[in-house]
Amino acid sequence: MERRSIKVTKERQVITYAEIWHASHVMLDRGERKAKGSYYELMASLIFTAFTLEAYLNHIGKQIFSCWDDLEQLSPQKKLNVIAEKLGVDKDDGKRPFQTIKELFKFRNDVAHGKSVVLKSEDLISATGAELDDYMYRLPETEWETYCSLENSKRAREDVKSIIERIHDASGVTEYIFGLGIGSGLATVIHGEKT
Repeated sequence: MERRSIKVTKERQVITYAEIWHASHVMLDRGERKAKGSYYELMASLIFTAFTLEAYLNHIGKQIFSCWDDLEQLSPQKKLNVIAEKLGVDKDDGKRPFQTIKELFKFRNDVAHGKSVVLKSEDLISATGAELDDYMYRLPETEWETYCSLENSKRAREDVKSIIERIHDASGVTEYIFGLGIGSGLATVIHGEKT
């Protein structure tokens, strides 16, 4: 078979928040199935869930603010405040789903800007031999490590989804929410050119 010169053109729309949202789901699903020893899957799901909201705020912010490039440097919490106010989305930081966002972004920031620490504890306990073995196995944890639970991972996903849906509905943007984007490709044989 003879080789031909072929011009190949490809294009793909990447909806970053939707890609990250899918990653969050995959990691949570793995963590749920595994149950014991799922700490790192749950950590990843939480991180990806926080990234999803921030990426969505950047996505929608660009569509509703002509000056978004100036606002993009704000913290995720401030971006959420500005967008919610602009769109008239009721926001109560003391109640779900917005209450969860404060916790989620504290976790995200603690991990993203992590510092090494030494944790110490001293307890007086009453235990059987088996209970002592179990107690000794559990080492002191930072606040962000304790946050990596199945319950928190599920709650974060539920609440981020709820916030994104509220903002999306209020924005009037008609694109499919959480759509992964589209791609296309075209190959054209360049006649007369053999390689």
